[in-house]
Amino acid sequence: MRVARRIKQRMYYALLIGKEPIYERDDNGNIIYRIHAGERIPVETGEFKDKYSEPILFFNSISGQLTENELQAFGTQNMADAKMTYKRGQYPFRTGTLIWKQSEIKYIDDEIDPSSADFRVMGVMNEGQLFWKAMMQAVSNNEN
Repeated sequence: MRVARRIKQRMYYALLIGKEPIYERDDNGNIIYRIHAGERIPVETGEFKDKYSEPILFFNSISGQLTENELQAFGTQNMADAKMTYKRGQYPFRTGTLIWKQSEIKYIDDEIDPSSADFRVMGVMNEGQLFWKAMMQAVSNNEN
């Protein structure tokens, strides 16, 4: 199940590396701080946002042809829109990884805008001896 070089496309991926707090901001967009024991502490809203690694260039192809067995492996018929097959361990994909196939990578305040991605990895089928599959869902907020 090799991917022919001629159908590989230039793409980028960014790994989900954690969550970070969202801070309250004033009318000018500056973070609001409170003083406690002489220290400035940013005021958190109680909400969190996903934090991603910097995008990494890679070459592969994405297929929209999913088998019923592949869809059932994740327990739902509507979870995945596409898949990517690759050599075992070739990429560090995991749930939440963003993929840009055609869209431009966009940033908001020096942080990746997840809505600019084309796909989000929903799961990885990594039981194969030679090949793994990343099951992906199209990012619906993408405005091409």
